Amino acid sequence: MSPERKDLEALELALRTEEEGYALYKRAAKLKLNDLTAALFSQLAKDELMHKDLIRRFYAKLKKSDSWTELSEEDKNYQGGSKQKYKTIFSDALAETKKVAPVFTSTDKEAYQKALEFEKKGMELYDRLYNETTDPVAKKFYLFLREMEREHMELLDNAIRYVESPDNYYILEEGWTMED
Repeated sequence: MSPERKDLEALELALRTEEEGYALYKRAAKLKLNDLTAALFSQLAKDELMHKDLIRRFYAKLKKSDSWTELSEEDKNYQGGSKQKYKTIFSDALAETKKVAPVFTSTDKEAYQKALEFEKKGMELYDRLYNETTDPVAKKFYLFLREMEREHMELLDNAIRYVESPDNYYILEEGWTMED
């Protein structure tokens, strides 16, 4: 099998993975367990759509020219915008915590844990694809996707900590400490 064909198959696998993520997050957002959970999963679903679009564009370019294309500045800048959206979602949730204690169920935590495991598998996939390719541009592409999965893992880990103890999470995020 030619290296180009192998790269196309790798992108097909990546696309299927992102499609699974999109479906998972859309279902979780519709559960409407609470406002934070719905907002986080809705944003994660939007991110997965962006990942799918990015992979499709790179797939089409690779299929047409048999060579990888560098990430554009617009592609690279997407990450920063996404981080800010998540910060806003958490800030809103923390502000609401000051007013009313949130109510979370074990289902919230389970949804976050399932999503965290999914993102971990995505990260492992992009690590494997990175290691299997010899093309330096492809390596950059897989590292970029891996970094987005890592950020999602970090976000979901924060969400789990928040669900487990909203008050303690607020104190940790604000940097408050108790002095002796």
